[in-house]
Amino acid sequence: MRIKFSLMLCAVLIFGGCALNQDVKNIERRMAQLEVENKSLQDRIQQLKTDISSRADIENSLRDMYAGQGAEFYEFKEETRQLNGRLDEIEYQLNKDIQAVSEAVKNTGNTVSHFSQTVAENSNRIQRIEQFVGFEPGGESAAADSETPRTPDKMSEDELYKVSKQAYDRADYESARQGFTKFLELYPKSDKADNARFWIGEIYFSEEWYQKAILEYDQVIENYPNGNKVPSAYLKQGLSFHKLGEDANALLVFKALIQKYPDGNEAKIARQQVSRIE
Repeated sequence: MRIKFSLMLCAVLIFGGCALNQDVKNIERRMAQLEVENKSLQDRIQQLKTDISSRADIENSLRDMYAGQGAEFYEFKEETRQLNGRLDEIEYQLNKDIQAVSEAVKNTGNTVSHFSQTVAENSNRIQRIEQFVGFEPGGESAAADSETPRTPDKMSEDELYKVSKQAYDRADYESARQGFTKFLELYPKSDKADNARFWIGEIYFSEEWYQKAILEYDQVIENYPNGNKVPSAYLKQGLSFHKLGEDANALLVFKALIQKYPDGNEAKIARQQVSRIE
């Protein structure tokens, strides 16, 4: 009787140990997955910092151009400072969560689900910051899409636009130009076609190829008169003429903008430019 009891006890311990080992392996797999997700979030944080830094550079270059915008300039500068602070807080919280999970995972699997929830919350925070900054969202991190890279011809409308916008946001202008050009070729009637054409103009403007930028902005104005990028296209076309020293043409464009869209922020900037030129 004692021998049978001993055998039964051994069997329970053996099978219980196997179950415990399987639980540990499951937790370890989940942790590895969460660390990958966390790495992707940290990459997005770094990209946001780079984008905000780029915006700060643009802010400095526009200071002389928009001398009359003192109040808006300092408001924008304060927003940039606040955003940098929020990003630092998120990055600190992520690192803190990682350390807490690493210490607690040895004792309980509940911590894994808590960390997963924290990662999701931080992802939502980053998306809200992207919307607050004003970046046109490019979707999830590019790293999440890099598993199965596809050629533009095989991408959907939204996918091709998103990839092209991501390239523009990280200042990969050549890839962005090729992507938006392909987008217009494949989806000429898309409701994002005016945006794609406008971003091509912005690429040329950033490269100081103002003649080409003027032509692209003109296509936005002529081909998409009801699009949301038309006021910005007028403004940037006027600035391009001004950059080329063609102030007579710049004044014509600025005044057309003021007449057509008198209440917009673009018109406010155009009035200041007219005052400076005249």
